[in-house]
Order: sequence, then C-alpha cells, then structure tokens
Amino acid sequence: MAFCSFSKDNDGNFYTIVENKFITKYLPEADGFAVKVYLYGLYLCENTDSEFSLSSMAEVLRTTEENIREAFAFWEDYDLVEILAKEPFTVQYLPVKSAVGRPKKIRYEQYADFNKELQRKMQKVGKFVSSGDYLKYMRFLEENTMQPQAFLLIAEYCINKQGEAISPAYIFNKAKKLIRQGHTTYEQVEKELSSYNAHEGDLLAVFSALSIYQRNPDETDYALFAKWTEKLGFTKDGVIAAAKKLKRGSMNSLDLTLDELAEKGKTEAKEIEQYLTERELLANLTFRIGRKLGVKVQNPATYIDEYTEKWYTFGFEETSLLDLALFCLKTERGDFDSMHALVQQLFSDGVVSKDGVKEFLKEKNAELKLFTKIQSVCGGLRKSPTNLAFIKTWREWKFNDEMIIEAAKRSAASGSPIPYMNKILSDWKRAEIYSLQAIPAAPTATATAPARGFVNPAVEAVNAKADRERYYSLLREKAQARADKFVAKANGNARFKEITAELSRMEIALAKAEVFEPKQLPVLEEQKSALLVERSKILKGLGIAEAELLPQFSCRKCSDTGFLKSGAACNCYNPQA
Repeated sequence: MAFCSFSKDNDGNFYTIVENKFITKYLPEADGFAVKVYLYGLYLCENTDSEFSLSSMAEVLRTTEENIREAFAFWEDYDLVEILAKEPFTVQYLPVKSAVGRPKKIRYEQYADFNKELQRKMQKVGKFVSSGDYLKYMRFLEENTMQPQAFLLIAEYCINKQGEAISPAYIFNKAKKLIRQGHTTYEQVEKELSSYNAHEGDLLAVFSALSIYQRNPDETDYALFAKWTEKLGFTKDGVIAAAKKLKRGSMNSLDLTLDELAEKGKTEAKEIEQYLTERELLANLTFRIGRKLGVKVQNPATYIDEYTEKWYTFGFEETSLLDLALFCLKTERGDFDSMHALVQQLFSDGVVSKDGVKEFLKEKNAELKLFTKIQSVCGGLRKSPTNLAFIKTWREWKFNDEMIIEAAKRSAASGSPIPYMNKILSDWKRAEIYSLQAIPAAPTATATAPARGFVNPAVEAVNAKADRERYYSLLREKAQARADKFVAKANGNARFKEITAELSRMEIALAKAEVFEPKQLPVLEEQKSALLVERSKILKGLGIAEAELLPQFSCRKCSDTGFLKSGAACNCYNPQA
C-alpha cells in the first residue's frame, strides 16, 4: 500500500485538486505547516508509488517524522484523513464533503499567562517561541493532566540544562517521563526535579574524577547515578572512589566497573579502592604471564577470575608465577590451562613459597637441560611433560647424566628413542650397571640399538621435523625476549601503564556500546584515539618504536613458524643457521 492514497469513495485524477470547502472551512483553522503536510500528502496520493515513505516526506519538507505524524493527527480529528497504521505509517485521505469531525477547540485566552511566561524563559537563552510551537505546547497541556505551572517548571529545568540547544521535543520527553512516574502537579514536579539538582554536585565530582570537563551532566548521567545509588546500593563516596581509580574514562566505562563491583558485593569506598587496586595488579600480572606463555590476552578479566586470582589466593608470588609461565612455554605447556594444572599440582605438594618454586624450577631446568642434550643426540623428541617426566624416573633409578646420554646414543637410530632408552636403562638397572666402565664390551641383544648403516626414512623425517621445530623455537624465543625488554622499559613509565590498563577496559566498553548503546560509540572511539596518541608520544619520548613492543620475527612470511598461512612450508628454513 502507498504511503498516502485516496479512499475508494474519493475520485482521483491526474491533478492535485483542493476542494473549496477545505480552503474555506478547514485551512483557516490550521497553521501553515499542517496545511503544507495536507497538501503534499494530497499530491502524493496521485503522483508517487509505494516506495515513498514517511521518512521521504520528512526529508522533502525538511522536518521530522514526528512533526508530520502530529500534522496528520490534527487532520484526522477533522475526519479529513484516516491513519491506517502507525508502523509503517500509512494515511488514507477521506473526501472533504463527508468530513464532520472537529478538534477540541483550544481556549487560547486560558493559556495567555502560560505563553507569556514560557516566552520569557526561552528568551533567556536567545530562543523565540513561534506560533506553531505555542500550539504544540497548548495541545500537550490539553491532552495531558499536567498543571501548566508544573510544565513551566520542567521547561525551566530543561532550558538550564540545554541552553540555546533547547527544543520542544526535549521538554516534551522530560514532561512525558514525569507524567509516567505520576508527577503532574507543581509540588510533585518540584520535588522530583530538586532531587536532580541535589545530585548535580555529586555528578560534577564524578566528572572531575573521570577528567570530564567538556560538558555538564545530562539526563543519561542522572539515570546512571540513580541506578548506582538506588538500585545497586553504592554510596556517593563509593562511586567517586571507583571513578578515581579509572582516572580517565567515561560514564559508560564507570558503569561497567560498578556492575562488576556490585556482583562482588563491593559498594563502600574503602573496599572498592582495595578491590580495584588488587584487580589492577592482577590485570598487569595476567598480561605479563600471557606474554611469557606466548598467549595474547585481550581482556584480562576472564583470565583473572579463572586463573590469576586463584594463584594469588594460593599464595604464589609474582616472580614465581612469571618463572613458572616461562617454564611452561619451554615444556610445550604454553597456555593458561596447562599452567593452571602445574600450579595446582605444586600447591597440592606444598610448593608455594618463592624459595620452594625456585628449588622446583632449578631441578626441572636441570632436567630440561639434560633433555636438550638427549634431543641433540636423538633428534625428533618433544619437550612434552610426559617425556620430561622420564628424566626424573631415570635419576631415581640412580643413573647419572653420562649413563643417560650413553643410552640416548644407543637409541638414536630407533624410530622411538624414548621407549628404547627405557629398555636399555632398565636392563642396566637390573644388571646393576651404573657407570660407563661397567657396561659390557658387547651389549646384550635386548639392549642393542639397531645398526646405523641404514636409517628408516620415517626416522629421518621425524629427526628433520625436530631440527626444524628446534630452529624456529629458538628464533621465536629470541624475538620474544627482545620485545619483553622494550615492554618492561615502557612499563617503567607510570602513565604508560595507566593508558594500557584504560585501553583494555575501553575494549569492553566499546563491545558493550556496540550492542546496547551505539550512540556512545563515537565518544568512546574519540577517547580511545586520544589515549593512543598520548601513548605514542610517551613511546617516542622513551625512544621506543611501537613495533618494538611486539616480537620482530626474522621471517615476515611465516612469523618464524616455518609454515605459511596456506599450510605450505616456508622457504626460510636454513638447517645450518
């Protein structure tokens, strides 16, 4: 159905004809805009197709859709049109000769004082109330039960908030909200608005803590403050304490923080300060652990709840956790789940203190060093927890490193060196052979490794793969170590650390705004850009390039992995490097 059309009783033609009765009887009753809408709609009935919509008409007439809706509602009271649907907005024109309706007559003299006072208030900010706007205000009062003096109080409040940007729509929205809340008398409205004014100082204090100086509190800010204090139970000091911790942020990022605090039951200033301080420390630690593990942490909140906070509660110190993370990376446990399993095991064994962890890692690094020697002999061996565990077992069998390496040499040609080493060492243990000199000149059949003359191609392939993995692993560790040095230097600047934490929180705020508050995205993006510019200036002052904070791999094609994104092998591998 077209946006505007004739009823079946109305004879259409190829001209826009206005009946004389409309001109003589109805036109004098309406303002110019209402007549403009009626005539253009009449034109549309014959001269447009179904693609023309309410928004199209608003664009042509350079007005808003709401104004057009109000104009058609005016003509509907006269029975000149019928609004068939609100969404999509559809109007049907009725014949003028059959119209019998008439809008409720507004007694203009009744609103003389109201109009005079409204004009006076508007002129304070350089605004002038037109005759069309007067009509809108009077119709609003006629259609609603609000007292005129109460409405004037709302208008004054809105004018003070918006200044020269004030519009009738803004005042109507505020008035409708108060009417829905049951506030229609002067006393009720005055009491409600006084609560807003009472919180203005509180919001200005929050703005100051967030470094927001470019604007005054608006309706959205008051609604958020009411949510925090009335619904979530925060004290005013608690809200300000949280804002101070954010230092530079937005009301949206503060809202996210307070939601998190409410879930944790932290609503008082002192406990908020303590909690957010701990969370900031845990967030920084989580990022550092992630870098040690080779994991890119975007949002630390999840990792903190699942891992870091638990480790902190266990009693592990920061340096211990960082050392354990590096150990996990070296032993193919480069993720938070694997590290969590190791930390839980240490806790179960009572190894928590800094010295205890240091002693544990000393033993494990010695085992790792020995395993590296075994790799150089046998090749093709993974530094998996299962394989590394055999080192401890062999030492418990009372074999020294020389004996273990000798067993590795005798197993090197085997397709499965570890099982073969277990077989050799167990034979020696049973025969109580614990030194090189005690090994028989002619090895027993059960302990003899396959001859080295012919090597199975599968074994060669495994060895080649191990060499390649070891080569690229060393390259990646070197690049990561260099990046860690620059990150540590940058984090030595307190402001740089603050910006990094704020950018992390802002990613959450942006994600939430994208779904729930798209209008806030430009503000958040602008704040993010400002932080990135400040961050760049700090790095420049420190003599650090942005790229140096990330690993600079020797091969840009494969990022020192040996394989391209397509899965094909990279041509950068050099076994002699």
